[in-house]
Amino acid sequence: MTAYSTYGIKAFKQELSYRTEVWLSILGNFIMIFIQVSIWKAIMGESNVAGISLEQMITYTIINTIILSLLLTNVFRTVDQDLKSGKISIYLIKPTRYSLLLIAENLGRVMYRFTFTSIPTMIICIFLFNVSYPSSAKHGIYFILSICICMTLSFLLGYLIALISFWFLTTFALEWSLSALMTVFSGSFFPIWFFPDFWAKIAQMLPFQFLGFIPASIYLGEIQESDLFITTIVGLAWCLGLTCLVMSLWKWAMRSLIIQGG
Repeated sequence: MTAYSTYGIKAFKQELSYRTEVWLSILGNFIMIFIQVSIWKAIMGESNVAGISLEQMITYTIINTIILSLLLTNVFRTVDQDLKSGKISIYLIKPTRYSLLLIAENLGRVMYRFTFTSIPTMIICIFLFNVSYPSSAKHGIYFILSICICMTLSFLLGYLIALISFWFLTTFALEWSLSALMTVFSGSFFPIWFFPDFWAKIAQMLPFQFLGFIPASIYLGEIQESDLFITTIVGLAWCLGLTCLVMSLWKWAMRSLIIQGG
C-alpha cells in the first residue's frame, strides 16, 4: 500500500504546482451555482414545486456542483495518454496493479480539489445563500456513504470507457456519450423529481443517478429513512457489477495489447 499512497501524494503535490487554477476553479464553481440558483429562483419564486422548496433546490445545486468537480470519470484520459505513448507497458511490468495506481493518482487529485476548491466554494455559498443542513444524523451518515459510492462508480465508469478504448483507439465519442448520459441521468442540472414518469423510470434503472441525484436527495431527506439502506445496497450492487465487468474487460484488453505489441 505504500507504493499506492506515495503515488497519490505525488499526484496531490503535482496539483499544487498549478495554484492559480484554484481561484479559477472556485470562480467557475461559483458562477455555475449562481446561474443555476438564479434560474431556479425565476422558475420557482417562493413556492414549492413537486414538494421541493427553493431552499432545497439551492442546496441541491450547490451539492451537485461540488460533486461534479470531484468525480473520477476523467480517468480514461490518463489511460488514453498511457496507451498512445506506450507508457502503459512500463506500468504493466511493475509489481503493482495498474488500476490501483490509477485510483491512487486520481484520489490524490480529488483530495487537492476537495481541500482547495470544494471547501472554499461551500463556505462562500453558506454565507451567500440559504443552505439546508442534513435532515437528520442518519441522513448525514448515509450521505457520506453515498459520496463513497458516487466516487467509486465514477471511477468504474471512467475506467470502463478507458478499457473499451483499447479496441477503438480513441475516447472522443465515448467521452461525449458518457458526458451526455451523466448530464441527463445524474440529475446534476435537472433533478429526477421533475422528470416525466417514463424518463424518471429510465433514470432509476441506470447507475448515473448515484453521481448526483441520490447523494443530494439523501442529504435533503427526500429519501425516507426506511429506504436509505436499500438505496445504499443498490448503489453497492452497481459498484460490484461494474467491478466484475471492468475486470473481465481488463483481461481481454491485455490480450489485445499483447497481440498488437507482439
